[in-house]
Amino acid sequence: MTRGVRALAAVLVAGCAARAQPSPLAPEVRALAAELDSTFLAPEFDRAMWGVVVQSVDDGQVLYRRNAERLFKPASNLKIVTGAAALVALGAEFRWRTPILAGGPMRGDTLDGDLLVVGRGDPSLSQRVAGGDDVLAALRPWADSLRGRGLRVVRGRVSGDASFFPDPVLGEGWMWDDLPFYYAAPIGALQFNEAVAVLEVTPGAAAGEPARARILPARAPLRLFAEVVTAPAESSLAVVTFDRAPFTDSVIVRGRISAGRAPWRSPVSVPDPTRYFEAALTQVLVESGIEVLGEAPASATRHSPLTTRDSSDTLFVWQSITLRELLPHFEKPSQNQIGEALLRTMGGVTRGVASVDSGRAAIRDVLRGFGVPDDAWVIADGSGVSHYNYLAPDVLARTLFAIARRPPPDADVFIASLPVAGVDGTLASRLRGTAAQGNARAKTGDISGARTMSGYVTTRDGERLLFVLMANHFPVPRRVVDVAADHVVERLANFSRRR
Repeated sequence: MTRGVRALAAVLVAGCAARAQPSPLAPEVRALAAELDSTFLAPEFDRAMWGVVVQSVDDGQVLYRRNAERLFKPASNLKIVTGAAALVALGAEFRWRTPILAGGPMRGDTLDGDLLVVGRGDPSLSQRVAGGDDVLAALRPWADSLRGRGLRVVRGRVSGDASFFPDPVLGEGWMWDDLPFYYAAPIGALQFNEAVAVLEVTPGAAAGEPARARILPARAPLRLFAEVVTAPAESSLAVVTFDRAPFTDSVIVRGRISAGRAPWRSPVSVPDPTRYFEAALTQVLVESGIEVLGEAPASATRHSPLTTRDSSDTLFVWQSITLRELLPHFEKPSQNQIGEALLRTMGGVTRGVASVDSGRAAIRDVLRGFGVPDDAWVIADGSGVSHYNYLAPDVLARTLFAIARRPPPDADVFIASLPVAGVDGTLASRLRGTAAQGNARAKTGDISGARTMSGYVTTRDGERLLFVLMANHFPVPRRVVDVAADHVVERLANFSRRR
């Protein structure tokens, strides 16, 4: 190639590159970017790392980016990916179906065998979804259905098959010291009340008396050891703590509670989801007048399929609420066990194996459809509890953009499932009294070293923006990060392209 030709080629390449450059940002957008820079470059964040994207949902223009291609711990912002992928992979009208079988012949009103429940991962059998004060409310329709078939006696026991989920009941990368608490409760193909029971402590009548401690529901497979003393009424104390010894069913509760106070309550995780489900359904049946004569075993969760007789009969098949109805119970309170059930269910539906690996493959397929490269994410679980999860802010931005532009009903279903600023969910107490209240819809996230918030907000001009705000490695208190994030969202709510 001659020198002249090379020079001409260089000019042509330079011209193409120049034409490929994005159009200059308008002055009001540059002013917004400068203000956001000042927030993220504040001295308190000198040692922190922020990953940020602000983009118009209406025309796709990116208004601001910071470290958007780097990997961050997402915490519960991972639920944005899980929820969006579930809508695409399963559909808004998806329902879980749980067969209830007779493990022996029916002789009049008596089942001569076990009552068998084959779990398929339904995460909706909980007090949260059922509503009200009755922990067992979600299972009471099951007793009604069985009584409607004339069942009055089960000579065997309630026996569960949780083999549909082949993986361990705890997520990869979950911290052992979180396990007693509701947010790190185990996951099972048979899941009752999010694998959480209620610990209740009621003060005695007078100071010095032992307080009364109990577990609800009464048959939950936990052993309670209480050392709580009643304090004088005038002390106004309710200092109660509990722990569950790692990988055991022993719950130890200690503290002091003043006489005359209302009972203190706290959720506590149950380590064996299958045993818990069996115990809860047994209690519901007995309370409804159906005798269960067989004894529950003390063994751990069974993952292998139950051995059933050829004569096993399907008594009925329980159908859950739809995914459309479930998603607000997932995203708004940031409910981890629903995320784990969704991950495994996606694997079961799309790959035939309800495993974490298959669920990841289902998410990968959806993300590729959103234009997300495979090296922009590392997903260990479906909820964000794991410290092995990493996402680039661009992953969340592309997901939020793509799902918002999906045909009905996906966009409306997903956006409606997110917490509303100053109104509900994990944003109920944030951004009140600002232009973002009742306007911004976003998912929050919080684990050690990571604080995140991503979602949508409408500007003063009526333009829809998406935002991704991910803070990692910050040495300051969480509230300092929240103040910065809230300032950004409020600023976006007040943004205008008009001069």
